[in-house]
Amino acid sequence: MFNETAILKKFAQFICILRDPFTKMTPYSQPLSLPNREIRILILQPLSQGTPIQCTVETISLLSHPSYEALSYVWGDASIRQTITFNDTPFSVTQNLAIALHHLRLPLKPRRLWVDAICINQSDIKERNEQVTLMCEIYSLAKPVLVWLGETFEGCEEAFDLMSRIAIASTDEIMEDESQTMFSFYFELVKKEWFTRLWTIQELALADQEPLVGCGSTWTTWSVLSEVWQKVAMIEFTKMGMIMMERGDENENTHKTAVSQGVRTSAIKIDLLNNVRTAVADKKGEDLRDLLLNTVTSKATEPKDRIYGLLGMMGSSDRKTITVDYSRSLGTIYADAISHIFHKGIGPFFLAGLELAGPNPPFQYSSFPSWVPRLGSESLLHPTLYHPPGIGVSGAGSTAINGHISPDLKTLYIRGLPIDTIAEKFTFGPDDKCLTQLTHIEEMVLKASNLATLHSHHRPYLHTFKTKEPVWRTLITNKLYTGAGRGVAPEAYGEMYNILLNDNSQDRNTNHNISCQNNDSSHNDDERIRDYRLSLLNCLPNSAFFITTTGFYGMAPKSIETGDQIAIWFGAAAPFVLRRWDVKGQNPSHDIDSKQSDPAKEGQSHREGNEKEQSEIFAAVSVAYVAGIMDGEIVDEVYCEDLEEDVVFTVR
Repeated sequence: MFNETAILKKFAQFICILRDPFTKMTPYSQPLSLPNREIRILILQPLSQGTPIQCTVETISLLSHPSYEALSYVWGDASIRQTITFNDTPFSVTQNLAIALHHLRLPLKPRRLWVDAICINQSDIKERNEQVTLMCEIYSLAKPVLVWLGETFEGCEEAFDLMSRIAIASTDEIMEDESQTMFSFYFELVKKEWFTRLWTIQELALADQEPLVGCGSTWTTWSVLSEVWQKVAMIEFTKMGMIMMERGDENENTHKTAVSQGVRTSAIKIDLLNNVRTAVADKKGEDLRDLLLNTVTSKATEPKDRIYGLLGMMGSSDRKTITVDYSRSLGTIYADAISHIFHKGIGPFFLAGLELAGPNPPFQYSSFPSWVPRLGSESLLHPTLYHPPGIGVSGAGSTAINGHISPDLKTLYIRGLPIDTIAEKFTFGPDDKCLTQLTHIEEMVLKASNLATLHSHHRPYLHTFKTKEPVWRTLITNKLYTGAGRGVAPEAYGEMYNILLNDNSQDRNTNHNISCQNNDSSHNDDERIRDYRLSLLNCLPNSAFFITTTGFYGMAPKSIETGDQIAIWFGAAAPFVLRRWDVKGQNPSHDIDSKQSDPAKEGQSHREGNEKEQSEIFAAVSVAYVAGIMDGEIVDEVYCEDLEEDVVFTVR
């Protein structure tokens, strides 16, 4: 009646389990089934079970519409650990998570939670890959998402109580001391690390049910938190006149009521999170391009999560085009994401606004093709400094669907127009020192003018562009000091430049230095030149001024070199600087003597199909501002008039 062999086998397996401590200790002995949409749920035992944190795990299927809450928090310092009891065995977690679980325990009954650090086997890459693909469902099905910001701080509990009253009050009904109290509270609140992390954006945005937000053991709803912030911000920023310090205008004597750009940006993070949450809900997903731009200041412990941490907020069809695989190199993951953006038709414009890996990337980007952006870099958006205030260099081609990436994700093929080769560059000094170097720039402009005259026969239809824009506009990329880079610099800036240039010329051969005038209040108060001076300080430090072989001039990051080629990529807001690739040595080359061609011969090749450009391989360096062509003139008046054909640039 009984299968004696089977019984003995089962008994032997049971004895092995008892003897093997690893089998007993691991909570991950049961693998999760991706086809069944399986996840683990943490059962957090109540306070009545004793002081130490105790929990067990249960495997469930999302297909069964289970009831659970999902925790959104920050891991904290991974080196600071605490031990909890998990499935009757010791289990190490970060101190931040242990504190969160302590606050989340209910008095009398267990709590069902999804907590990424525990519910996913973090040492199993395959499981991590699969569970990340389920993040959208995990957070959208949670009832609800619990946003735990961290421990409470002074005034926090009182502020949470005050929120409930202000949320239902009109702006006129909010008392001045209440508004000021809440304003100060919010600026403390957004210092919490939760507001700086990338994963938390997705965790909030995906919640179908109203998320709860807590500090310590004090809770409110996300809608109340954001609504009260908007009311208080309106009152307090209006009282301040929206005073904001801008780059070059900051010093230790600035009035205390001024709100620095960095601080106000932190506070506006609440608005940004709310906007992303609304967009994801309304549109059923955001474009990857927009998500990347909205998270440039967010931090990620794992750089690969700069892509994978956004997938859940994308539309379902777009999400399927990117495979989650943590075993891939960082460069491959980023290149795959950029390939997706090019498939959507917005690649050139996107790349023109970001710092690229470039031909000689630092170690952390060493696996990157040159055209892949350095996501996570603090200077990621620096290239927008070289964008014009208007339509951009692509002109009629600004909406072009342009470019594709090779299947191995190493090469970008993109259409555009070659402009010229950099013949000379000058790197500005740091800080105010750049203001002492304007006379040298004038000398370079004169040299460019002579080159333009010398090569006036070379592509003669380009000659008028080279003298179209005065250098005082070029040095500030033709932008108004205020106005978020959208306003065109006024003619009055030209007179301000002449005043500075005159001072520069007088001081050049003396010990008196313009940079020393930074502490001279009479100079700072001189409204005749203030805005232009601040514009220069915003643009020049550590940038480079360049002239080309046939007389163009412009501004670019200091990473450019002589011999680099300037080109327009259709769809980009600014020209790109490209470096010819030495195929034999597998390195970019900027040897101007060996690589630079005669302008007359280059002109002939332009008219004969540009076979030379198509056969060359380039590395992308950066974008640049080139005087006289930033409003699309060359595309409109040269390319669209069939004076030149476009070429395909091969970029690695």
